[in-house]
Amino acid sequence: VERMTDVPILGEMCIDNSGRRLVVASEDTTATAELFRLMRSNLLFILNDPRDKVVLLTSTSSGEGKSFISINLAASLALLNKKVLLVGMDIRNPQLSNYLGISPQFGLTQYLSSSAISLKQIIYQMKEVPGLDVICAGPVPPNPAELLISTKVDDLFRELRDMYDYIIVDTAPIGLVSDTFTLDRIADASIYVCRANY
Repeated sequence: VERMTDVPILGEMCIDNSGRRLVVASEDTTATAELFRLMRSNLLFILNDPRDKVVLLTSTSSGEGKSFISINLAASLALLNKKVLLVGMDIRNPQLSNYLGISPQFGLTQYLSSSAISLKQIIYQMKEVPGLDVICAGPVPPNPAELLISTKVDDLFRELRDMYDYIIVDTAPIGLVSDTFTLDRIADASIYVCRANY
């Protein structure tokens, strides 16, 4: 990657064979947890303006570890006693709720398509990680592209910026659909996950 581009490398991640999706914890000193701490330090160096809060994660295709990185990077930021939100915006193939083993009643797609659902109803507090909240994608909508370009997304993130120190957004792989390109308007930084030999 360094040979092919001049994009700064945020960090590397080893293969984790623990079988856990959430591997970052306050007392954890495994190689995986330490690499997330290093990645977090480099990210904070990039987000040097207090207004820089929203970080978008994408990859080329599914299976490269984008959601795994999103979950644990968000948890790592929360360990700094920060208020962190993880948002599942891969609304065509939502996986966050499965990975985290949670089943919120409402998700992002329901909030965006209905005025009857409040923001408070879609925010799920992760008890395992104090300070970390999650908004899962919700049911797959019939009009995902239109939903993501709606002004309600912009209004939502304006409100979330006032509520959280950091917002990690897990988006769709850009090699498959165009959804993530429309979300650059809400992000202060983007992380592109690529997997070796994949």
